[in-house]
Amino acid sequence: MAQAALSNVKTLLGPMAVGSVLSGVAFGCAVVQTYSYCQRFPKDSLYIKALVIFEMTLQTIHLVLMLTGLWHMVVTVYGHAYALLLFPGTVNVTLILCAPIAFAPQAFFIYRLWKLCQNMALAGFCSLLAVSRFAFHMAVGIAAYRIRDIALVVRQWKWCITTMFILSIACDAIVAVAVTHILRSQKTEFKRTSRIIDRLILYSVGTGLLTIGGELAQALCFWAMPHNCAPMFSASYSLSALLIYWNFADVWLGFYAVESGLYTNSLLATYTKQFSTSPCGPHPFS
Repeated sequence: MAQAALSNVKTLLGPMAVGSVLSGVAFGCAVVQTYSYCQRFPKDSLYIKALVIFEMTLQTIHLVLMLTGLWHMVVTVYGHAYALLLFPGTVNVTLILCAPIAFAPQAFFIYRLWKLCQNMALAGFCSLLAVSRFAFHMAVGIAAYRIRDIALVVRQWKWCITTMFILSIACDAIVAVAVTHILRSQKTEFKRTSRIIDRLILYSVGTGLLTIGGELAQALCFWAMPHNCAPMFSASYSLSALLIYWNFADVWLGFYAVESGLYTNSLLATYTKQFSTSPCGPHPFS
């Protein structure tokens, strides 16, 4: 039985391994964008600089913990199949860190929306979505850290995870659509001005699609995998059956590992690209 169970280990660890590698790639992209930002906007607002430092600090901790947890799963407890059913504490901490990492860019994008339209109702509604999403995200992360059995967390907190996905996708979509609409309404007959606005629209849509696409991929995998809704395990379940369960349940976690990197890169891309129309100095939303 143990040999049959261990034959499924590669598909059990596969999503987490791929997610960790992609998270490292996203971190590398963020480092390059941070360097570009520091070079191009040395006199930027301290608030913006603090936000960049905050994001990169948490991203660094997130990546280190993710790789430490992956090492634990593929080296330390490899061959102990039952131990693989519980996520290491370092991985569970990354679930908590993802909440503030994602919330900070969302808060900035909402602030940018408010600066553009001065519509308190729209900005307030988006803020409510972002804060609610942050609260649900923290709740799931803390539950995962305390329980450690992600399969059990998914079964007990499925409604919370589903709500988190819906709130996040709705918030990002509303902000992206609203900013695009506002920028389009400001186009003039001057070709140079129109080209600049078109570039701003392109970057706004691109950064929005980056996070929306990541969240949607997570949500679809989470909802589409039937084993995510499996009943509570009992003693009659074989180890092989438990690992087969995990083969399905782990897929969305692979996307989850990359989620925070997408938000950080989206934020940094906004700083380094969207404001490239100004050759130097602080950008409009400092």
